[in-house]
Amino acid sequence: MRLWGWDCDHFSRGAQPGVFDIGGVRVGFRICFDVRFPEPFRQLYRAGADLCIVCFSDTAEQPDRERYDLISAHLRTRAVENVMPVLSVNSLSRCQTAPVCVIDPGGTVLLEAPTGARQLLVWDFSPAAGSFGSRGRRVNSDLFLELPGV
Repeated sequence: MRLWGWDCDHFSRGAQPGVFDIGGVRVGFRICFDVRFPEPFRQLYRAGADLCIVCFSDTAEQPDRERYDLISAHLRTRAVENVMPVLSVNSLSRCQTAPVCVIDPGGTVLLEAPTGARQLLVWDFSPAAGSFGSRGRRVNSDLFLELPGV
């Protein structure tokens, strides 16, 4: 949905919701630069996604910890504001500037692969029943979406 730099020369802006039912789980997909904007993730919340997968090809010639930390913060924020786990995957080529990780709906990083390492992360996903805190965040998110002009 959000294109950056040379993406504009090679890709078309997406308009589909990017939500698929996989084995009874509603999985939302977002790509790379989408993570910088809350709206594409809010669409997943509205569509009732249980999980979001963000696919990156975000690398640099040299390690860039500041960029890595910024993207990680975006991912954690998207998980919290939409009360859904986020799974992030990235290319292994060059120096990774976006993490390969699993983040829970509270923003906690559950698993994270070391940068530059070939590693398989295994995570057993099951849709959460919802805690007191997550139910409160959903109620407030739903209320916010009903406000005029939002």
